[in-house]
Amino acid sequence: MRRYIRFFFIAGTILLMIPPMMLLQRIDIPGYRVLPRLWHRVMCRLLHIRVKVVGTPLENNGPVLFVSNHVSWMDILVLGHVAKASFIARGDMQSWPFLGRLSKLHETVFIDREKRSTAHQQTIQLSSRLANGDSLILFPEGTTSDGGRVLPFKSALFGVTEKVLEADAVKEHLNVQPVTLVYKQINNAPSRRHNRPRVAWYGDMDFGPHFWEALAIENVQVEVHFHEPISRASFKNRKEMTQYCQDVIEAGLHAALAQHPAA
Repeated sequence: MRRYIRFFFIAGTILLMIPPMMLLQRIDIPGYRVLPRLWHRVMCRLLHIRVKVVGTPLENNGPVLFVSNHVSWMDILVLGHVAKASFIARGDMQSWPFLGRLSKLHETVFIDREKRSTAHQQTIQLSSRLANGDSLILFPEGTTSDGGRVLPFKSALFGVTEKVLEADAVKEHLNVQPVTLVYKQINNAPSRRHNRPRVAWYGDMDFGPHFWEALAIENVQVEVHFHEPISRASFKNRKEMTQYCQDVIEAGLHAALAQHPAA
């Protein structure tokens, strides 16, 4: 019964919020960007996702590139709730039913690292967003993990942003903040190997069945660790910065999970 109640509440929220968001985005009303963040907050409440922020997200200091590990579709709701930023997502996502439309409403930047012909246009788009002071969120693993580890960061994902990051006009002012997402508890029990797949969406899991199962979860506790921000100019190249971010995020995950050793 819980699933059906939540499903109808979520469906009703979508019907109430999406049309105004589409209209306000189209006519470019000032303050429009508050709505996507409100949307994420409401969705977290409906899905009983409790978010605990550790550290402080960098804001009001120019553009920020938030670099985070990736565990689940819930990450979008969680980060969208606590960070004033848009997401960088893979290009094929914009054609996904419903989720693609939502991503566009949230001003997601789509990148296609397989098509070199679009690399220049993507660089221009990213550069324009950063130059306008917009902050962005990047999942450099390129996919989702099981939540108990951090997968190797793909340099190709940073490669699409390389020209933007290394441009002198941006590099001196661009802050990079590593972020660790930790799914700590599920139904008031510590997150462990046997129950973590209830929230972690990875491998060949289909979205529909996973979402439907998530509707039956009583509550989820997520910690968002905002680590010390760094300056792009502090690193010789993007590979050095990438490795630093991975080390910090991985250490943060292991430290948080060590409080509840995996079974």
